[in-house]
Amino acid sequence: MASVKRTLEILLHSVSIPAMTVDLDGKSSHLVTAGLIWPRVGVAKKSSALPCTLEKGYVDCEPLNWGKRIVFKEAVEGRFALEVGVTEDLDDEELEKFLRSFLGSALAFGADAAAPLMPLVGALASAPLEYLGKEIAKYPGPATIAEGLAELDAADFPAVGNERLLTVQLRTAKAIYATKRRRVNGRTRAVRKLVLDKGVPNGEMTFLIRTIA
Repeated sequence: MASVKRTLEILLHSVSIPAMTVDLDGKSSHLVTAGLIWPRVGVAKKSSALPCTLEKGYVDCEPLNWGKRIVFKEAVEGRFALEVGVTEDLDDEELEKFLRSFLGSALAFGADAAAPLMPLVGALASAPLEYLGKEIAKYPGPATIAEGLAELDAADFPAVGNERLLTVQLRTAKAIYATKRRRVNGRTRAVRKLVLDKGVPNGEMTFLIRTIA
């Protein structure tokens, strides 16, 4: 039997991470990374990244413009997987470094791969390739605090014109500690306490997926 084929538009719907390494009383800036693993024959992986601001560990992306929610518009066939991640809290400079590196990696595979990143990077897209190459070499990228993986099949998605929500469970990518100051023998010491160990469930990421062909 021939594999089912679909063309999917994948939009970020919401992100929830109950425990993080940042103060949940305020806002934090992250990157949501996503990868389609073997979406179709001949394509091993497609990658994407979106800036994401969380407030108390949560964001509802539904009110955002389409251009700020779109993760993929790709053809899929048969079995494939969607892997996702959320980076640590990043300042503007770190976001810029990552996007430069990500864009440079995409350009190495051709203009088609880089095109989805252009709205995110803006003026960075005009940076010389030689410079981008150096940035990639020296910048290891931000650490991932939560990650998840969903194994899928093109047949899981409805016919053209329909949509569904897909929720991917997130797990801690590394152990999360809380640092508190305590007085011990008359001196103040910083004490780390384990909040969540590596690999423990820690929230979820939801996507709105539309079948467009």
